[in-house]
Amino acid sequence: VCELGNLTVHVILNRISCNVTPCDTYFRYSSSHFCVTVYPHNLPLTGSRPKEIPYPTRNPFTWLFFFVSCPNYTYEVGSWISFAIMTQCVPVGVFAFLRFIQMTLWARTMHKTYVQEFESYPELRTAIIPLFF
Repeated sequence: VCELGNLTVHVILNRISCNVTPCDTYFRYSSSHFCVTVYPHNLPLTGSRPKEIPYPTRNPFTWLFFFVSCPNYTYEVGSWISFAIMTQCVPVGVFAFLRFIQMTLWARTMHKTYVQEFESYPELRTAIIPLFF
């Protein structure tokens, strides 16, 4: 089963004329996920409710806050998808898909909390996928 994925990814990567490998993409998403996960811990909380709306900083990894409420989930999904492409194995792809579903549920809950808590919450932001969902 994994050999079919290997052939597919090999054909796709040979047709793309850039030098970005799935391994590079995986490490970019993983480092972005780390930077964005550390950032919200600096925000004040009232119990389990946020006291402030998270906004992007000068750190380019936080710029995804312009478009999504939970960029840490977006980056984690991206790292799982790139890991599935890097390993070229169907079970890893299924696991990445299941993680996407679970993180989408968490992100939608958090997005709903932000919208309910803050009247001035940016309307452009979505839960996990920029400008879509």
